[in-house]
Parts: sequence; C-alpha cells; structure tokens
Amino acid sequence: MREEGIIKRAPRVDTHIRANLSDSDGETMPVIVTDISSDGCRLETDGTLIIGEKIVIQIDRYGSYPAQIRWALGNEAGAVFLEPVILT
Repeated sequence: MREEGIIKRAPRVDTHIRANLSDSDGETMPVIVTDISSDGCRLETDGTLIIGEKIVIQIDRYGSYPAQIRWALGNEAGAVFLEPVILT
C-alpha cells in the first residue's frame, strides 16, 4: 500500500540530450531531454506541447520513443513512454 500523497516513480537520471519531437500533426521540433527514467522524461522546448497529445521522441544513436504529454508548463513538459524503455 502506498503512502497517501506519495507517487512512486522510477529513478530519474539528469540529462541534457538534444532530441527531436514529432507531434500528432507530423510537425517536428527540437527539444532537450532534461531528465529520463524507464517510465518517462522531462522536456524543454520553445514550442507548445498539448497535455494528452501523443508524440514520438527521436534521439540520435538511441532511437524513437512513442510517448504522451502528461503535463506542460511554460517551456517544460513531462511525457510518459507508451512502450517500455530500458535505460543502459
């Protein structure tokens, strides 16, 4: 049983990874992944991200990751991965 008010999350790793994000309209924008876990990530972007929108995060050398925007505030947003991600 979890404690009230406590959300259990996978461990996060601070990063500064340049990536591209493709939104549901097929538009691509640059983003910076500022932290990542096996469940999701935090993004910085100059664009506008819409809560609930399905996206694909494309990271050179690592691949593409389908995700969904869970929160957005100013130039930051949080996304949850829609498929399991193994961090190595």
